[in-house]
Amino acid sequence: MAEFSEGGKQSFTEPSNPANRWIILLSGVALLASLGSVYAWSFFTRPLQEAYGWSNFQTGLIFSLAVAGLGFVALYTGPYVSKLGGRHLMKRSAKFFIAGNFLAAFGLFLGGGVLGPVETPWINWLSYIVLLVGYGVIGGIGLGTGYVTAVSTVSGWFPDKKGLATGMIVMGFGLGALFMSKVFGPIAMSLASDNLPLVFFIIAIFYTVIMFIACNFIYSPSGVKSKNHKKTKGEIMEHGLSVRVRLWSVCFLYSVAGLGIISLLSPLMQDLQRAANPGMSAAAMAAAGATLIAWASIGNSVGRLFWAGLSDYLGRVNTFMLFMGTASLSYLLLPGITSPFLFTLVIIFAISTYGGGFGTIPALISDMYGSKRMSAMHGLVLTGWATAGLTAAPIFGLMYDALPGQAANIAFYICAVSLALATLMVFTLKGLHKECVQEVEADSAQPILVEEVVAKA
Repeated sequence: MAEFSEGGKQSFTEPSNPANRWIILLSGVALLASLGSVYAWSFFTRPLQEAYGWSNFQTGLIFSLAVAGLGFVALYTGPYVSKLGGRHLMKRSAKFFIAGNFLAAFGLFLGGGVLGPVETPWINWLSYIVLLVGYGVIGGIGLGTGYVTAVSTVSGWFPDKKGLATGMIVMGFGLGALFMSKVFGPIAMSLASDNLPLVFFIIAIFYTVIMFIACNFIYSPSGVKSKNHKKTKGEIMEHGLSVRVRLWSVCFLYSVAGLGIISLLSPLMQDLQRAANPGMSAAAMAAAGATLIAWASIGNSVGRLFWAGLSDYLGRVNTFMLFMGTASLSYLLLPGITSPFLFTLVIIFAISTYGGGFGTIPALISDMYGSKRMSAMHGLVLTGWATAGLTAAPIFGLMYDALPGQAANIAFYICAVSLALATLMVFTLKGLHKECVQEVEADSAQPILVEEVVAKA
């Protein structure tokens, strides 16, 4: 075993001969796919509402807390990845996430008749609060701890293929929702005969096995000599506040566009179908909305790998400008599209670029800050996504309620402007990024002030 230290104090212990880096990558994908199951929360909302009588606001609040936990806990966790090690933090993430699912099952059990009828107010609220704290708060801590840890740890093993590695691992997060909603969720419901407490218990057991097996293959690359690693200026450059603000703004702006439209996918498609096929039944329109959500999820997942992998060849900034610029134009086209098929294709492309942002931004951060500082900065940048999650969907929803006839077009224009601004913002980083990826002598430790290259930023 090898010991690594920070500031003279022992920080974490890793094996002298860790697993092959591709096994580490696949383990990271499995871990993020497990955490990504939270995005399938809507699969359970209707059964929960029918069984416990909870409102859309109540079930939505649980999901919002979990998502907010991902963004804001990542800010706290980021600086500790290089100090405590990826394996330690991923185990901590698994414990929180799994405990959240077990507590959710317990909360549902309390409202399942063991204390009395679920209609009894105090029983109903007790059941809900336990579920909220378990899945939303404790599970959210697990999400925030694990997401930034897995991405930064795995990307550190692939200095030569940062885009591919980060794209694959965040694609796992997207596919985890698809797996839960279309495969494991229905299986769990069938095994439990639709008994919701038992469903969440089965889910907790399943992810306990998957996550703790995968955690045994996650190791930080600190102290490991990589033949592919070449020291760059980004590792020793001292960036100012302006760089952090610009990176945060890019994440916030593409998240506003992505989350805002994702929150409206079903009603947008139903409105389009109603105009194109006035005789279509409500059930058929709802099915069309669900189909668009499924296709958008696939686009989101594939986009995370495709665009991030492409950035290894075109460059991070060039790729960002390509997919955000073209997505901005695609949103401008949507108001004039009346064909449901063509609308679906454009939405798939647009949402793929939202996924591409999550796949590419860790590699961009790693280029500019180096792998050791990447996790802390990634955690900060993810608060931009969390902020967008707390604002974009509610604002778009209120707009749809207040201006139903105009909301869709207004939403498209807001998304187009947000992505255009993000494109301009990332362009301002082009010169600085080019400077950061330049190689330096391996033993160079002299800090480079960003002001020295500000003219190139």
